[in-house]
Amino acid sequence: MKGSLRTDSAWLEAFFRRADEIYVSFSGAEFPYVIPLNFVWLDGRIYLHSAFEGRKIRLLERDARVGFAAALDVTIVREKSTTWYKSVSGCGRMRIVTDQEEKRRALDGLSLRYAARCPRPAPDEMLRRVNVLCIEVENVFGKERGPR
Repeated sequence: MKGSLRTDSAWLEAFFRRADEIYVSFSGAEFPYVIPLNFVWLDGRIYLHSAFEGRKIRLLERDARVGFAAALDVTIVREKSTTWYKSVSGCGRMRIVTDQEEKRRALDGLSLRYAARCPRPAPDEMLRRVNVLCIEVENVFGKERGPR
């Protein structure tokens, strides 16, 4: 049996508040490149922190289209040959955040979310040292299947 489709914003907001990481898929030269990343969901966008160079930045510069997915409460129910879960999948375009106030807001959101010992608001020096990426979400939906 399929899980029920969830597109309501309240369900998605609650899901993103609980998910610890998100898996992001980039278009690689021969194969997709998928990595788990810390994130924060703000105003319908996904923000991530990053180094200024490396594989994901090279792939982003070549193709901004990305896919993403996350899962929560995954339980294999062997006696029923099924799995209970909550999941989210989607796609969008990733960009490097250049606006300093948007970048500060994203870093503050990340540090609050993960209880990081970072000064808030993020100081200008931190803005210079950390790259922030944003996924402009074009399509997102959730699914859930669980005990009834």
